[in-house]
Formats: sequence, structure tokens, C-alpha cells
Amino acid sequence: MKRLIPAVALALTIASFSSPAFGYTHIKSKNFPYIVGAEQFPETKAKLVRHSLRLKIPEGSKALSQMTITVPKGLTVRNDIDISDQSNQKIDANITVKDRTITIAFPQQVTPGTELNIDLNRVLISGTSNGWLYPVSVRLVGLDVDIPIGIFRLREFL
Repeated sequence: MKRLIPAVALALTIASFSSPAFGYTHIKSKNFPYIVGAEQFPETKAKLVRHSLRLKIPEGSKALSQMTITVPKGLTVRNDIDISDQSNQKIDANITVKDRTITIAFPQQVTPGTELNIDLNRVLISGTSNGWLYPVSVRLVGLDVDIPIGIFRLREFL
């Protein structure tokens, strides 16, 4: 019995280090935008939360002109979205939320070397899921096509 208590304590400690969110990117290149990560606040099974997403535009990439995020079923996103860079400077953007699609158009292109922080405030959870998957596409300066770059995944908290 005395050996069981440290084993249980170790197992609980290891479980607490597991990441509640991650970003998966299709293209792993230092010359193309990629997903850095995602997180939910509060980290409980609340019905109204904030989903924060991070996207890096590396130095070797073209500038970013537009971004599209698809909202998973079971979530409702309002047009209450904040965008900032790595130094918490607000970035101007024209944001449109229509059905299950968030379109973020940047009047001034986002230059390489920038890390975008996108806060989806007041996300209403009305469904259940083991994880919410947000597919992401970007449009780079000089291109007229949306390029899928990956998926933000936020897991359901118990």
C-alpha cells in the first residue's frame, strides 16, 4: 500500500503536464506561416470561453494578407475577436463571421517575423466533443488562393 501512494502521485503529476491544446500544421517550413499553439480560458468545462490561437509568419515567408478559420460544429463564435502581435500591439483587421467561417482581412499586410495572437472572445459551447478542430487557411500577398496550413485543436475539459 505504501508503494501505491507514490505511484499514484507520480501518475497524477505526469497527467497534469499534458497539453490541453495544440496546433497541427500541414507544412513544416521556415518559409511558410505555421501554427504555434492554442489555449482555452477558463480551463474548465464552462459554456462561455475564450479560444486563443497563435500563428507565426517566419522571416522567409511572404507577407500575410488574409486568414480564414472554420469554426467546428457545437461552437458559436461572435464577432468579438482581438488580434495582436508578439508584443501585444493591436493589429487592425476587417473581421467577418458568417455561418461557420471567420475571415480576417488585413488592410496592411502582416510582415514576416510576426507572431499573431488571435483571441476568439465569447465562444459559446453548445455541443460536446473530445476536441474542437479549427481548420486554418491563409492567403499570402501576391496569391489569390487560400492555402490550408493546419488545424488548431482544443480539447474538451472534464
